[in-house]
Amino acid sequence: MNFFATNNTEFTTKKLQFGSSSLLIFCFALILLPVLVRYNDYVLQVFTHALLLATLALAWNILGLSGSVSLGHAAFFGAGAYSSALLCLEAGLSPWITILFGGFISVGLGLVMGLICRRLRGAYFALATLAFVQIPWVITDNWDGLTRGSLGLVGLPGLPVLRLGSWHINIGSSITASYYLMLVYALVLLCVVGFLFNSNLGLGLQAIREEEVAAEAVGIRVDSLRLLALLLSAFFTGITGACYAHLVRYIEPDLVYGIHFSAIPMILAICGGRFTILGPALAALILYPVDQFIFHPLLPAGHEFLYGIVLILTVLFLPAGFWGTLGRKLRFL
Repeated sequence: MNFFATNNTEFTTKKLQFGSSSLLIFCFALILLPVLVRYNDYVLQVFTHALLLATLALAWNILGLSGSVSLGHAAFFGAGAYSSALLCLEAGLSPWITILFGGFISVGLGLVMGLICRRLRGAYFALATLAFVQIPWVITDNWDGLTRGSLGLVGLPGLPVLRLGSWHINIGSSITASYYLMLVYALVLLCVVGFLFNSNLGLGLQAIREEEVAAEAVGIRVDSLRLLALLLSAFFTGITGACYAHLVRYIEPDLVYGIHFSAIPMILAICGGRFTILGPALAALILYPVDQFIFHPLLPAGHEFLYGIVLILTVLFLPAGFWGTLGRKLRFL
């Protein structure tokens, strides 16, 4: 018995070492990517957007840990984008300040959504959040005097020069700098999500997901925890939307409030692993580059069918998601 126990422990240790080594290699590959691709602007632009989608999926998954499915995160994404853009254009504030404002504006919007939908569960909650997106969308589309309506906002200021003593870098004019900025943000958000998942909040959300009535019976404040998770998710989604506005420098209501930015984080989270820390981010960093480098050149008008196929295959054969299934076998993340 001791022999088998020892071998099982050694095997588990090797699997953990394999998982940790794989993650470290993946992180180093992302850090060295500009060098590996010889600073190719197109490749870096694709991976910058992939990192942005990774942060969107990570933010969505904070609420997803509770078992809730939101189809309304485009409301937070668009609110963050428009808030930051308008504060830059109208008030002349630095994007470093307005990006945070975008996150807080999204929190306010999330509070309204949370209070309206707090008694809804399952498909009813998902449909209510989808309908909620229409509120900021219609306001933005019709407030021509402030938002320019359906014409959108053009010529948004890019991210300004980052100065640290005598060292400075112009992020707005360098795709490499933009890539590293999104990489740092993605890694920070990954650490935040990892902390939340292993905190009392994360444990409480998992309990709510598994059995809400039992969780409430043992003293967990179900509505309060779900609302807090929604607000945290809205905050980081708003920041991602604000970053998007200053990276792209053009936004319009149909773009930032469209179904794309509501559906894509859910798809990435399901494909990567809804209840894992790293899965949604990995799905974004794999699926989006594959879509852009392979499927977009072949099918310019219908390349996004890739997401539908991968989602169907995941639901049928890997219900825990790619990383969730792999994590169960290797017992990490």
